[in-house]
Amino acid sequence: MNVPDNQDNYVRCLCYSGRCPTYDENKLDGGLFCARGKHPKNPQQKKCICPDCSVWQQYQLSSLYYCIKGSAEERGGK
Repeated sequence: MNVPDNQDNYVRCLCYSGRCPTYDENKLDGGLFCARGKHPKNPQQKKCICPDCSVWQQYQLSSLYYCIKGSAEERGGK
């Protein structure tokens, strides 16, 4: 499913909440990677908290590590 890149989803995004090891340990910026796609830094995988995110739940996503592997749309809506 395509996740809309809008302010409401960005505010609810957990990426930059201080709880995501992949985001924090790679010193990423931005967020809402499920809509925007992977981070240009090419981060190393640590742990993904996407399943805890209300955006992930609302759009019934099933994949992890959008910051590394690309948006839900790029990954076939997952």
